[in-house]
Amino acid sequence: MSANHQVALVACKEYDLAQVEAAIRRSVDLLGGMSAFVRPGQKVLLKPNLLRSLPPEKATTTHPTVVAAVAKLVIEAGGKPIIVESPGGPYTGIYLRNVYQRTGMVQAAEISGAELNNDFESVQVSNPDGVVLHRLDVVKPLTEVDIVINLAKLKTHNLTTLTLAVKNLFGLIPGVLKVGYHSKLQSRERFAEGLVDIALYAKPALNIIDAVIGMEGEGPSGGDPRFIGAILAGANVFDVDIAAATLVGCDPLRVLTTYVATKRDLTTGKAEDLEWLGDPLDTLKVQDFRMGIEAAMDPGL
Repeated sequence: MSANHQVALVACKEYDLAQVEAAIRRSVDLLGGMSAFVRPGQKVLLKPNLLRSLPPEKATTTHPTVVAAVAKLVIEAGGKPIIVESPGGPYTGIYLRNVYQRTGMVQAAEISGAELNNDFESVQVSNPDGVVLHRLDVVKPLTEVDIVINLAKLKTHNLTTLTLAVKNLFGLIPGVLKVGYHSKLQSRERFAEGLVDIALYAKPALNIIDAVIGMEGEGPSGGDPRFIGAILAGANVFDVDIAAATLVGCDPLRVLTTYVATKRDLTTGKAEDLEWLGDPLDTLKVQDFRMGIEAAMDPGL
């Protein structure tokens, strides 16, 4: 993971495409611009959170304007973006086409020129950095791209407290195979260990969190939309999670994946160790953000 602990926090008040494009561009420019992450000719996997086949206004999924804005910057840098996700249901063309349509990804691809993944094969890979998962089943496109850009949504989560950038990468495990990972990693903490293992394998080069409208209460899909008005971006997957938790007034160590990562010395888990860029935290920090009730299983499944 990157040793650079810069996180960009940029205000974005609504999902108007021009506003989102300006906020995404500013956040990425603060980190050195998209060309700092993407080289000409590279295949770039864009990994949104498309948990369910729901419209964007439900605040369950990464907003299509965010995906389109990032894809445009990737193309500008000479990269070839492909939108890849495996939600909780079957990893099949019929299922995914419905998800792409309802979540606005078809429109995002049309606006930006990104490709929508249509390869629904999975492959098994070795994960030498894993602590509990030494082998992984992953979507095949992950093994065929040059870099991953992680496009998470800021939401509560009954299992991990919040679902942010690290948790979003669980969507690289194909479809219903996710259930097997839950039965293998039964305790909440062991499951979080598995999520950190997946993040170490995926090695996202850039992590962007859609926090324009997040979800509070019983997330990741049963909560309520909550206006936050921000975009977060950073090269380090753990750093952006620390920043996002801090933004909504949650102790970063309450996020189980961050807690586990601190035990492995992958991060300090402290917001004061980040180099905050962009808009001042106190101008965007959210008060009274409602958390959910802890559960033993991933409610997203």
